[in-house]
Amino acid sequence: MKAISSPRLALGAAVAIIIVLAVIAGIFYLQRPAPQQVLRIGVIMELTGDLARDGIVCKRGYDIWHKVVEQKGGVTIGGVTFKVELIYYDTASDPGRAATAAEKAVADKVDILLGPYSSSNTLGAIPVVNKYEIPMFAGSPESHRIPEQKSPWVFQTLLTTKESPLAFKVVLEKFKGQLSTAALIAASDAFSQGLAEAYRNLFKDLGIKIVLDETFPVDITDLKPLISKISTLNPDVLAVAGHPTHHILAVKASKDTGFNPKIMMVHYGIDSPEFLKEVAGIAEGVLGLIQWTPAINWKDPIFGSVNEFLKVWRETYPGIDPDYTAVSCAATASYVVELLRTLNLKPPLDKSAWDKIRTAAETTRIETILGPIKYSTDPAHWHVNTELIPHVAVVQIQGGKLVTVSPEAAKQAEILFPKPPWR
Repeated sequence: MKAISSPRLALGAAVAIIIVLAVIAGIFYLQRPAPQQVLRIGVIMELTGDLARDGIVCKRGYDIWHKVVEQKGGVTIGGVTFKVELIYYDTASDPGRAATAAEKAVADKVDILLGPYSSSNTLGAIPVVNKYEIPMFAGSPESHRIPEQKSPWVFQTLLTTKESPLAFKVVLEKFKGQLSTAALIAASDAFSQGLAEAYRNLFKDLGIKIVLDETFPVDITDLKPLISKISTLNPDVLAVAGHPTHHILAVKASKDTGFNPKIMMVHYGIDSPEFLKEVAGIAEGVLGLIQWTPAINWKDPIFGSVNEFLKVWRETYPGIDPDYTAVSCAATASYVVELLRTLNLKPPLDKSAWDKIRTAAETTRIETILGPIKYSTDPAHWHVNTELIPHVAVVQIQGGKLVTVSPEAAKQAEILFPKPPWR
């Protein structure tokens, strides 16, 4: 029998090896997990600049939401699980830079936007959001000047300075006969100016005369000269329209100058970790507003419930209690993802998907850790989550702690009036 030549044998062996390797490679390819798909969320935020301290409050809320999402392995939409990327774009606390940040986020092809801490930076981003017709859900800003823009693409989760100050009216009316004059000071940014406008209307309705109405720079570091000026007028009410940093300065300056009005109102920030840590011990009797309380155990599509949220929060940020802004930011992210699930919209999202999101946000009510969220189409409250109106509470520092004094249904203690001496 004739032997097979060596070259033919070598060729056959080579072909066999190639076939085996191809089969093995095919098996490995089939067994290799498919790359995980991604939902890319752009977050426009004040990470540096004058408002960075407050921007971090929002970042805590968004970050803890992201932490829980990662623990769950991502978010599932229409049977497909997506990894979530939070991509931060720093505004440097400047409205112009906010526009640039939004442009960069769109250029990076994010699927959707979450908004800044401040109203001024939100207003700065609106022209870009309108230009590209991409939805931006803002968990923090409260100026009523945002809904006045009538943007089809911007949604405010918190009540604005048009709605929330009305909660103060109930309290002030109780002492109407004992309150005749007020001083009003406000920071120069959009939120504070919008709040100052609401205060003016409130005092006018109550027949309280404003004896001083002044604006101070948003980056101010000392309010003592202004408070000293106010003390010579001795108004019954001092209303401060600003951010937690300004409230801290106002409390310290009032104590140092010995000015102690019958009522001191500071609105947003009284429940912030910074305010409570720095001045709760001395700010006896100071009033403020909150748009969330942990006393109601709301359900949430990501966290499960308020109680479960608080457990994760305390593990993540020990020694820091969540204020309503951080909660609102986390809740806003939960709302957005649940809306995508409801609509069965899978990333990457395009203009067609964005239009569906815009329409659905105007009609879809979702319960979150903040409470119910649905964005109004009433021209007076355009794209504001007016579902929160029944839940706004007036709180007061009593014995170094925050207690609810209004409305009656949520009241934990009677209001201290007139305001007790500084501690």
